[in-house]
Amino acid sequence: MSKIKNILLVCAGNTARSPAAEYLAKYYAKKYNVNLYFDSCGFFNAFSYMQPESREYLELKGIKPSDFRPKILNRTLLEKQDLIITMEQSQSNDIIRNYPQISDIDKKTFTLKEFNDDKGNLDIIDPYYTSYTVYKKVLNTIDTNIEIMIKKIIEMNK
Repeated sequence: MSKIKNILLVCAGNTARSPAAEYLAKYYAKKYNVNLYFDSCGFFNAFSYMQPESREYLELKGIKPSDFRPKILNRTLLEKQDLIITMEQSQSNDIIRNYPQISDIDKKTFTLKEFNDDKGNLDIIDPYYTSYTVYKKVLNTIDTNIEIMIKKIIEMNK
């Protein structure tokens, strides 16, 4: 894999997990003083806003996601990326299966945990319709894994 500069974070509806991941990635890239570009999208348009739990989690870390607008996954968005990170294995599989014409799509698409060499369950569940406790646990998992991802990209880009 060549140098990673553009990273796309993907979940189902682009309102809970992937927007949180996008803004956390921007936060950690700034913290580690590295120039990386992040975007996020979903397979469908669930809402026109970020879920309140995700927004609150980010704001408690001092992150202001006021410019967030959900996007839907498409070929143009995928073609611009050096790395595509999904929240679930089925999402990675769908991208690889539905966009085989994109160069190296199968070599640059991973779940977040898979990219970080996690050997356990590679899915980060959708917290929508769950309890606040589950939601917070999911966001903590994303937070931890995004920081690991940023550190790994820094090492890979040396």
